[in-house]
Amino acid sequence: MQTVSDEFEQVTDHRRVNARYELADMLRSAFAMFSLKSPSLLAFQEQMPAEKANLQTIYQIGAIPSDTQMRAALDPVDPAPLRALFARLFESLRLAGVVSAYQSWHDHVIVAVDGVEHFSSTKIHCDHCTTRTHRDGVTSYHHAGLAAVLLHPDHEEVFPLDFEPILNPDGARKNDCERNAAKRLCAALDERYPTLKMILVEDALYANAPHIRQLTGYGWRYILNVKPDSHPSLEKQFAGRRATRQVKELRYRDAQGVHHAFAWTSRLCLCDSAPDVMVNYLLYEQTDPRGKLTRWTWVTNLPLSARTVERVMRAGRGRWKIENETFNTLKNQGYHFEHNYGHGTQNLATVLALLMLLAFSVDQMLQGCWHLWRQVRAGLRTKAKLWESLRSLFQVLEFSSMTDLYRHLAFLYGAQIE
Repeated sequence: MQTVSDEFEQVTDHRRVNARYELADMLRSAFAMFSLKSPSLLAFQEQMPAEKANLQTIYQIGAIPSDTQMRAALDPVDPAPLRALFARLFESLRLAGVVSAYQSWHDHVIVAVDGVEHFSSTKIHCDHCTTRTHRDGVTSYHHAGLAAVLLHPDHEEVFPLDFEPILNPDGARKNDCERNAAKRLCAALDERYPTLKMILVEDALYANAPHIRQLTGYGWRYILNVKPDSHPSLEKQFAGRRATRQVKELRYRDAQGVHHAFAWTSRLCLCDSAPDVMVNYLLYEQTDPRGKLTRWTWVTNLPLSARTVERVMRAGRGRWKIENETFNTLKNQGYHFEHNYGHGTQNLATVLALLMLLAFSVDQMLQGCWHLWRQVRAGLRTKAKLWESLRSLFQVLEFSSMTDLYRHLAFLYGAQIE
């Protein structure tokens, strides 16, 4: 939290010199609003004396602006310095040993990439909005972005590394928009994390030759989902090799009665139009004790063998964490990700989405690294209950630090603190 507060001081303020509120305080106020899971800018601005004191002490906000002032000040802010903050938080994770703990393939870490929409309206729009024309002729306007998060199949926490806005010039079709934004996102990841050895895990949209060439150009590994109907040539090659017994297989049944079946081969051509892009192909089928069969297929540049296919499968299936642990948490567990906090005419929607992701990042760091947080969490049934209790105390009692606040919360719920 101190890192975030300090970095806000470095964001360039393009307003007049005698502006009543410092831009850093505007950014800290919006960050605090998302950190405290406040449902709206207006609700955040309506504070009791204790709450105001805590905002000044814990979040280091000098003067608290109104909702209108906050929107006006944040609208012209360049999102780039806020995106750079994810890399600053990542350094804290590295120092804490989290990055080493998240290595899943020798010294590589898994990074999942996926798109998410955070603003939608049929009336409000700006030059950056992407548009969608519906069957009834109505046009809707949207803001979305591509998130990249660090994850591990065995760990609950995920850590955002970057968020690339999807903008109007990216194209008229959703797939084109995401692919164009992905080019910029990968370039940004390579620039901000030059020494990080990545395994990018993505859905079938990204299993295309230009994207794979870009990833391998950075020296990265990848595990990309593929679908039979979108890659017919690839499926035909695999079927041909299987018919001539050139495909290796592994089958076993675990203690829970689940059947696992792997089939793989190496150096298939991704598609007829890209003979230079050779991929390794993995098929995984899972049959539960009731006979339900689920099937996944991936292409990868990781080596496949009887000793590695299960690790590749678990990494590929780990992609769901960007949906469940990131997007669903932001939408359904108090962050109000899809709520319209403000749109503006320039960058407001994107700036607010970035500040919310930064608050989420800090929460994930608390959850993964702070023993006091975990002990308090163990005394409560849900995260929603934790946020509600935290916010209630924040509003009525003054605290000298976030640690004091959590210790008081632990005392009230009888949580054991070591």
